[in-house]
Amino acid sequence: MNDLDSPQAPAAASSTLLTKLISIDTLQRIQDRFAALGQVSACVCTVEGRLITRPTWGSRFSELIGTCARGREALAASLQELARDIDPAVAVMTLHGMTLYAAPIGYQNRRLALIVVGTRPAIWPPLETIQAAAADYEIDCDELLGATQLVKANVGGTPEDAHQFADVLAETIATLYGQAERIERQLADLRTVHGLAELLSGTRDLQEILDLTVRRVVQVMPVKACGIRLLDERTGELVIKAVCNLSPEYLQKGPVMLAESPIDGAAFAGYAIYIEDAPHDPRIRYPENARREGIVSGLCVPMTYRGKTIGVVRVYTARRYRFTDSEESLLRSIGSQAASAIISSRLSDERAEAERVQRQIEAAGQIQRRMLPSRLPQHSGLTFGCVYGPTLEVGGDFYDFVELSSGGLGVSVADVVGKGLPAALMMASVRAALRAHARTHDHVEDVVARVNEHLCRDTQVGEFTTLVYGVFAKDGQSLTYCNAGHVPPLLLRGDEFCDLTAGGPVIGLQPTTFDVETVAIRPGDVLVLTTDGITEAMGFEGAGYGRQRLMSSVKKHRNLDAPQLAQQLLWDVRRFVGLADQSDDITIVVVKAV
Repeated sequence: MNDLDSPQAPAAASSTLLTKLISIDTLQRIQDRFAALGQVSACVCTVEGRLITRPTWGSRFSELIGTCARGREALAASLQELARDIDPAVAVMTLHGMTLYAAPIGYQNRRLALIVVGTRPAIWPPLETIQAAAADYEIDCDELLGATQLVKANVGGTPEDAHQFADVLAETIATLYGQAERIERQLADLRTVHGLAELLSGTRDLQEILDLTVRRVVQVMPVKACGIRLLDERTGELVIKAVCNLSPEYLQKGPVMLAESPIDGAAFAGYAIYIEDAPHDPRIRYPENARREGIVSGLCVPMTYRGKTIGVVRVYTARRYRFTDSEESLLRSIGSQAASAIISSRLSDERAEAERVQRQIEAAGQIQRRMLPSRLPQHSGLTFGCVYGPTLEVGGDFYDFVELSSGGLGVSVADVVGKGLPAALMMASVRAALRAHARTHDHVEDVVARVNEHLCRDTQVGEFTTLVYGVFAKDGQSLTYCNAGHVPPLLLRGDEFCDLTAGGPVIGLQPTTFDVETVAIRPGDVLVLTTDGITEAMGFEGAGYGRQRLMSSVKKHRNLDAPQLAQQLLWDVRRFVGLADQSDDITIVVVKAV
């Protein structure tokens, strides 16, 4: 078999346009079925007349002639002659009476290949002519004569029918080629975007992401230059962040404000904006700079990821150029991929910063917890139980015990306005001031007044603290206290509660004086000091826990020892709240007289 019989015969450069996207095997199958349907001979060849597929013969007679040595030479010469002048009105005769017709396969003004159809007359030649053909082509005469008895000419239709069918088939193959080319282009674009995604995924450095993007755009698109501008949301300016092949003079031409740029504004609205002639486009803010830079046409697309547009990508050409839909789609995809990487980089930076802050908060929480008493105090006739539960890592509640030189025991519970770090810092300041003044002043009202003066100097309007500070006598049989705007402590004696309300306003707003009260502490008494995180705890139905529920819980569990009672009060609150989020810090101090 020589190269004319082989479907793998090397084709001229023009044939690769077709066989690059449609395989020879596919063309062969299409050709074989067409030839069988029309009872015609067929082949696909290059625009120079070289075979791409193996010829399919419409009859045994044609096959015997076409596959012999002289027949192959005659067919090759005829195909080259046909390719030189494709004109249906001009018949190319070959292979002893076969008429060749060529249907060009064309796409976008490019001729890709030819479908060649061979037909024979409806009337077979006389015996003498067949005998002469056998002699000319050196074929066994009896075999050639027998082949004429096996086929009825034109059984698949007239030659004109076969030619029309070939024209339709050529258009169909061209359509397949166009679809394959679009798919190949889309795959190439996807490979580009995927490759860019892999590059961008290897870095979290924002500037490196931007620089990689503009360089890749210039590599894969027919453009002179590329630039990325990101929106500064504070000023509304589109700030140039990365460029490729743009001069420093062009970059320093002046600011670009989103509100003043119709091109960028339309891009932020989701459109791709085409610029045909930048130096003469009225939408261009700096046309003279574009002319000096050699910029003619351009395309501007948004950088959008999950509905958020953060900037624009612009590409520029040095001549008039109309971007295709595929190129626009590719640039959009690159812009979206870059936006994703930029947002991811920003989120990564924010996450790192949040983790750093969280570590600081956790450290602050540990420091704050160390400020709380590490062990329960020991005092004559009294036992203690305490619970502390901040809503965040750090909180504004605190409780404290101070052993005084007089033998008494100071106890305090406070609630700083606000939550988190600001409240925790203020809490530390209140605690330090309270401890300092409690050890240097004997009178409860003086201690509270001086802590108030301290806060008034160091706090701003709206920053205040509620505080209960009291001193148990050395023998534990009395309590002198001052309530500065705090939730009144509960004193349970027998079955009756007494609210401890003597004192004054919250501390930290203005200098003032405070009242005190001394109450007797008798065996069996239960004193409960809390912050408003207990009484204002909200259940799912929107009702607060309230003071009455707290009093009922204290009565119900009064026989527990002080630490167990404090914990039980907390559990009762949490059962009431259920799965609702804790909205405020919780502090409970229980004192039982024995």
